[in-house]
Amino acid sequence: MAGLWRSRSRDAGLIARETLDLESRERIRAGRRVVARAVEVARQRCLDGRFSRAITVETFQDCAKDPVWAADYRTYVKDDIFKHGNPLKGINREIGFRIRAAIGGHVETGADGKPVLEKVLGEVIQSYTPMRSFDRKIVEAK
Repeated sequence: MAGLWRSRSRDAGLIARETLDLESRERIRAGRRVVARAVEVARQRCLDGRFSRAITVETFQDCAKDPVWAADYRTYVKDDIFKHGNPLKGINREIGFRIRAAIGGHVETGADGKPVLEKVLGEVIQSYTPMRSFDRKIVEAK
C-alpha cells in the first residue's frame, strides 16, 4: 500500500472503480496533494529568490506550517508528522526527488563524488541532500 500513490493511472483506476476502501483512497489522494504542494512551494521559493542549499528542509518547514498540508501528511503517514521511524514516511524521499526534478536541482557532492547528506533534528524529515544550484529555465517552464 505504501507505494500505491506513485502510479497515477493505477491509482485513478482503483479510485474510480472503488476497489480500495475509502481510507485507502483518501490516503492516495492526500499523498498526491502533499507531494504537489511541496513541489509548488519549492518552485515558488526559487522564483522568489529564496533558493538555498537547504531548499528541501526549508520546503518541508514551510509546508508543515500549513494546517491543510499537515493534515494531508498526517493522513498519509497515519501518525504525527514529526515522529520518526514510520515506514510510511518513505513519501519524504519521493518529495525530495520531485523537488529536485521540478527545480532542476544539482545536489552537492563530497570529495568522494557521492551526494552530501545533512542530518536535521526536530523536523518532519531526518536528513536531506543539499543542492548547490537550480535551473531557472526549468522552474519558469512549469
